[in-house]
Amino acid sequence: MRLNFLTKSIFLAAPLALASCVSLQSGEAINSPGNYGADSQPLGSREDDAFQDAASRDSMKRGRFDSKTTVDQAIEKAINAGSQVVEDARRLITQRKQWPAAHRTLEAAIQDGIIKYDNVRLANAVALYQSSPLAASVTLFQRLVGSGRPVARQMGWQIAAAMPSRALSFAMDQELGRAITENDEATVLIPQMAVAVQANGMKSAYTLVRQGLMTTGQEAFALSMAQLDASRASNDFLDYLALASAEELRQLTQNSVNVYTCLIALKHLQAHPAPLSHAHAEHLVYYAVSRNNGLADLGQMALESYLPKERSQVAIMMSRMPQWVQIAYVESVRRKKAPAITLLLGELKKISSSTDVVEEVDEVLR
Repeated sequence: MRLNFLTKSIFLAAPLALASCVSLQSGEAINSPGNYGADSQPLGSREDDAFQDAASRDSMKRGRFDSKTTVDQAIEKAINAGSQVVEDARRLITQRKQWPAAHRTLEAAIQDGIIKYDNVRLANAVALYQSSPLAASVTLFQRLVGSGRPVARQMGWQIAAAMPSRALSFAMDQELGRAITENDEATVLIPQMAVAVQANGMKSAYTLVRQGLMTTGQEAFALSMAQLDASRASNDFLDYLALASAEELRQLTQNSVNVYTCLIALKHLQAHPAPLSHAHAEHLVYYAVSRNNGLADLGQMALESYLPKERSQVAIMMSRMPQWVQIAYVESVRRKKAPAITLLLGELKKISSSTDVVEEVDEVLR
C-alpha cells in the first residue's frame, strides 16, 4: 500500500515538474539554489525585472508622456483616452508651468467640441479644463449652457460648480433669469445647476432650486437648499415630504417622492425643525409609522427633536390624527424606553378621544 502511494505521488508530481521546465526560455540553464551560472540571475531578480517590464508597458498603455511630448499632444491624448491620461496630462502641464497656454487650448477645444466631440471626449476635455488653476471662462460657460445639446449644458454647469467665481455667478444669474423670462425653466432644472448654485453661494436662486426639488425630486436640489437657507429649507422639505400620501407611506415602495431625497430632508429636519404650525407638520408622524424602515427611523428622530420643549403640542397634533395612525405610532415605539417617548405617550393618553389608543398606551407603559 505504501509503495502504491509513493508511486502515485511521483506520477502526480511529474507533470508539475515538466510544466516548470517548459515555462523556462529556450536555452535557459536550470541552476540549483546557491550555484547560479555566471550569466544567470536568481528567480526573485528575474521576477522583479518582469514586473518592471510589465509596469513599463502598462504605463505606456495609459498614455504617460515623455520629455518630447508637447502640451498640445498631451491635451489631444487626454481628450481621446480619458481616465488616467487626463491626470497624466494635468501633471505634465503643471510641471512645465504651462497652464495659461493649456487653458486657452482647452477652452477652444471645448467650444469646438460642443459640435465635434462625442459625449465621452467632451467630458474628458472638461475634466482636464477643471484642473486648471485659472478662472473659468464666462464665454465658455455661456456657450455650453446656451447650446441645444443637453450634455453640453450639463458640462457648463459642472464647470461653474468646480470653478466658482464672482464673474461666473453673474453669468449664472443671467442664465437663470433668461430661463424664467422665456418660460424655459426645464433647461436649467438639472442637478448640475443645483450644485453650481450651491458652490457659488447664490441665495438669490433658492426659489428656482426649490422648484427643481418639487419638479424632479433630485437629491442635489435638496442638498443645495439645505446649504443656501437651512431655515427656509425646513419648511419647504415638509411640503416635499407631503407629496407622499399616508396610504403610500404604508407601502414598501414610494412613487410620489424620491426616497433618498426624503432621507436628506428628514435628517435636515432633525437639526433644523420646522414650526409645528406648518400645514404639513403632521406628515412627520406618517413617516414615523412608514413600512420603509429607513424613513420610519428618521421620521421618528425628526419627531423626537420637538419633544424636549414642545411635547404637549406634538401630543395634541397626534390626537387629531386618525385612530389607526395613533395606534401605529404607539406600536412603533413599544420597544423604546426613552423618557421623552414615555412622557409623550403619557400626554397622548390624556387627550386622545380613542379608547383603543388609551388602552394601547396603557399596555405599552406597563
